[in-house]
Amino acid sequence: MDKSATNGCFALTLLAASVCFTSLQAEEAGKWRGLAVLVTTDSKTAEIADQEGHAIFLGHDDGVVFNDNGGAFLDKARYEVVFVADTAGMVDGGYKTFTAADGSQVFARFQSTEAAPPVFKGTWEFIGGTGAYQGITGSGEYVYTSVADGVGWDTLEGEYKVP
Repeated sequence: MDKSATNGCFALTLLAASVCFTSLQAEEAGKWRGLAVLVTTDSKTAEIADQEGHAIFLGHDDGVVFNDNGGAFLDKARYEVVFVADTAGMVDGGYKTFTAADGSQVFARFQSTEAAPPVFKGTWEFIGGTGAYQGITGSGEYVYTSVADGVGWDTLEGEYKVP
């Protein structure tokens, strides 16, 4: 084989590899509706004496989320929530961590916007990820409903984009 034919085969091989690699790196984006069950695994309460009923709560919930859209995105992922709530309104939010079966994680920050126990509503925003979810962005809303002492149901809706 002459040198130009060898160079042509090499160029075609590089082009084919580039096309395959690009298709493997395709962006994933869409709407997401997650349905989750959470159990409170740890909680602390600190009473503040400045006014009647003032308290700060710190808690950790653990559970699982299902993709209600039928897609693979975060379907059956472990779902953890760490929250801080001040009844006087200084802070009411926290962080959500989703762990997929392959160990990839997605991190979100959330802010409560409405509390009418047993229903709590708010917003969330993806702030990072690891593995398959590195570079993830997105945001949405959630509705958390307490169904029993230490047990809740969370509905998350929004959009996501994985580069």
